Amino acid sequence: MQNTPSQALQSALEHHYGALYRQIRQKTSATVEGIVISGSGLNTALEHYPAEEILDLHDIEGFPMPTVKGHSSFLRIITIEGKRIAHYTGRCHLYEGFTLQDSLAQVALGKMLGATFTILTNSAGGMHHTYTAGDIMLLSDSLNLMLRPVQRDWLRGLTGSARASEPTLDYGRMASGEAILSTEWRKRIVPDLSARGVPFHQGTYIGLTGPTFETPAEARMYRKFGEAVGMSTVHEAEFARVCGMQVAACSLITNMLPESAAVNVSHDEVIHAAAIGAPRVAAFIAAACRCA
Repeated sequence: MQNTPSQALQSALEHHYGALYRQIRQKTSATVEGIVISGSGLNTALEHYPAEEILDLHDIEGFPMPTVKGHSSFLRIITIEGKRIAHYTGRCHLYEGFTLQDSLAQVALGKMLGATFTILTNSAGGMHHTYTAGDIMLLSDSLNLMLRPVQRDWLRGLTGSARASEPTLDYGRMASGEAILSTEWRKRIVPDLSARGVPFHQGTYIGLTGPTFETPAEARMYRKFGEAVGMSTVHEAEFARVCGMQVAACSLITNMLPESAAVNVSHDEVIHAAAIGAPRVAAFIAAACRCA
């Protein structure tokens, strides 16, 4: 008898993340409604929400640990606008050497803890001429240029080839014209965020593998297709939709991409700009939770 999509998903999640989930369940019995994943330098944006529980993910054997400055490795159970949230204070990136499976662990485990929605944040380079460092951009759409599509790669082993013993899952794309980011949810967030007095943009986020910043030629090319560029988020958003969750995402613009001449950008500058803009990201998260 063929599995239903939900049974296939449950089987696939157990296959890849069951051991991590059982370790987490030994430390918390919490059931959550949503997930928040913090981007570079944004791990303190939600520190004013008291944690009901804090898990040090170093204590979870096999959990992928972020190595990039501005990311920490805690899972905080917090309540935002009446919604119980699993807040990950950092993420691991593909450019750190992690597999796609590793980089999707937080989304998968959030789903297994009961989440029905995912809120993703990131620090990004701005490309629209009206953007400045410190602005936030709600993602209206995304462009995955990581060359690592979730549909093809999630069930592949480290050898790069599918194993016959792995559960199969139908990764059929959404209907033509439907974005991975949840349009109706974003439409509810926009007036709520405006009512909070927080200025924001809306645009397309381009996800690259990284870890290098863009050359002027690359910046000119990317500017034709989107308004912000970064090294995360797109695969997490796609996988959250595969898991049946609604997805909202926000970029904090930490630097502007060059148009003609090389501009030196350091990760320290990104972290500094993120710390300044974190309150705007926190307001977005609160609006998203309230409207979820």
